[in-house]
Amino acid sequence: MGSLAEWNTQPATPVAPVAVLDRIIAILDVVKEHGGTASITEIALDTRMPKSTVSRLAAGLVHQRYLERTDEGVTLGLRLFELGSRARLPRRLIAAAGPVIKNLWDATGERIVLWVPQGAHMVSVAAVPGRLPMLPTHAGMRTPALTTASGKAYLAFCADQRLVDRVSAPLVDDDADHFRDELNQVRAAVVATDPGVSYPGIVAVASPVLSADRVVLGAISIAGPNGEMNPDRVAPLVRAAGATLTARLTAA
Repeated sequence: MGSLAEWNTQPATPVAPVAVLDRIIAILDVVKEHGGTASITEIALDTRMPKSTVSRLAAGLVHQRYLERTDEGVTLGLRLFELGSRARLPRRLIAAAGPVIKNLWDATGERIVLWVPQGAHMVSVAAVPGRLPMLPTHAGMRTPALTTASGKAYLAFCADQRLVDRVSAPLVDDDADHFRDELNQVRAAVVATDPGVSYPGIVAVASPVLSADRVVLGAISIAGPNGEMNPDRVAPLVRAAGATLTARLTAA
């Protein structure tokens, strides 16, 4: 709770930022507040800056990888993740996930990855290789949340319906209905599967990772060759890994 002074102070009337750094921070803040993705028009309205100014500064931020262009406008870029990966929460996640990832890898020998959301994508913060040498395992990998097991595991427990709607916007008619049904199934099973839609020949299974107050933070996934890794066999192991990591974060 804030101080009495904070409670009794009327919020200042928002004004357009003047300094270049203030304008850049304002743009990034608006993108963050819009769930990681915002249009130039939305940014201009929220910051009270001219669209031409927003467009020019956003172009510079895209060039420097602080933002990335999307069909909807811009989304937070990987360079921010690279800087943010040093922040407290990712460090806590990685530290808590270490033993969990090792145990899951010892039990399966497959590729294990810890993912966090970034706009309409999932970004890796920790990974160990398995039998999939064609896939990278470095921090900062991006995959679409719409089709991947990690993305579906996250979206099924995401409380921000606007983000879920934004990610699933490309789907229409039966595909949209199927996606909603699939998220309901993921919530019930606490595990999601990608049978090879995202990457042909590769099957993946993921389970959500929750905070102490039951807010979904990301997902832990396992991936292996289709036909060689049985998703039904590894699903209980991945679900247990997600539950264990959630418990470790709660106890931390």
